[in-house]
Amino acid sequence: MKRIVRKKVKMMLLSVIVIGIVGGLSYFIYGVAQMYKINTWQNAIGKELPSKFKEILPLKRSSKGWFYITGKVGTHKRDFILDTQARSMARIEYLQSLHASHWGTYPRAVKNLYGQQEKYALYTLDNVVIADGLPLYKPLFSGITQTNALYDLLEKDLLGKDILQHFVWKFSLDHDELILFSNSDADMLREEACNYTKIENGLDEGIPLLFESVKESYKYHFDLGYEGYISINKELYEKLKKKYPQKEYLVKRNENLVDTTFMLTNVPIRINDLWIPDCKVTYRPGFDTNLLGVGFIERFNFMLGYQKGNKKIVAKEDLYLQLRRTASKSNDFVYCPSKGFDVEYSEDGAVVSFLEINGEASRKGLKIGDKVLEINHGAVCLSADSIKLGKVTLHINNCNELELKIKRNNKTVYMNI
Repeated sequence: MKRIVRKKVKMMLLSVIVIGIVGGLSYFIYGVAQMYKINTWQNAIGKELPSKFKEILPLKRSSKGWFYITGKVGTHKRDFILDTQARSMARIEYLQSLHASHWGTYPRAVKNLYGQQEKYALYTLDNVVIADGLPLYKPLFSGITQTNALYDLLEKDLLGKDILQHFVWKFSLDHDELILFSNSDADMLREEACNYTKIENGLDEGIPLLFESVKESYKYHFDLGYEGYISINKELYEKLKKKYPQKEYLVKRNENLVDTTFMLTNVPIRINDLWIPDCKVTYRPGFDTNLLGVGFIERFNFMLGYQKGNKKIVAKEDLYLQLRRTASKSNDFVYCPSKGFDVEYSEDGAVVSFLEINGEASRKGLKIGDKVLEINHGAVCLSADSIKLGKVTLHINNCNELELKIKRNNKTVYMNI
């Protein structure tokens, strides 16, 4: 009798194991098949583009320093942020207002830079063009909900690598121009890349940065969507922090999270034959990622040299760099205004979200999380739109003196900075 019972238990256990293996294998196969379907769809986005074209456009930048391009969805004019390390995305209600069609769901949860994981709903849009009528064939966009930390950052829709790879993008900051041309036009690429330094497959494999003071080279992902300079990991930060001047910043990420970012200045770096003697690098504990952001790349004229292959949509992903000749411009990236603080809009209105420790504002008594009621007696509007458009940051950065009216612990405080 006991033998029969043991035999039944073994059979049940074996059945459970087999069912688990079959279920896991089925899920894996489904994920692979769905990813293949997504990649095949995205590879067809450029199929209606002419084999040769060249568009010269004004270079546009947002208040956060991001580069963007104007296009249309049907008759609706839209601005699209350009991001080399993300897939195309938009706020879900924006997609719905444009009558986007629900296509499916991303097969696995996607982790954003804030650690959140979410399976994105995917939507297609019809009649999408960028620049002067360059067509995108039914591009896929991830719909971002309000529970995702990326939601507040999406002041504009975003074109990711899945779309960028169908073009070559030349960003001429010296001439305030963006030049678009075909990723299959090798002659045009050779002509436009003259006098540029080529980083072989730099957009895919990373860019080698040599830190002269420690004689070590590290690879960095180039991220047009990263609002920063050069993000370094803890290992390198520990080696550099005693060699260069340092600043510290408190950053309010959300209602419950304030963290510290450390910045080192005047750090010399070499990229192939390019020498940059005075870089800014940042380290944020818990964010152990090597990234190059818009604050660094704006020091160059640069090209995203995606090149079409015979069997796959992109055969090469080269980056081309040329040191910029012009001095700083009004639309350059601002990490923190000169007064040592910045504001963001929250449910309670404008709040101090960025504060340099021992900076001018901090020394005068300003604290992270203070609610800002007025700046210079209402000289600048503190609405959500005004803050997102960068008007408040610009005002703070350009004024020699600021008079703030703030609210702290239900008390009104006046402060001169």
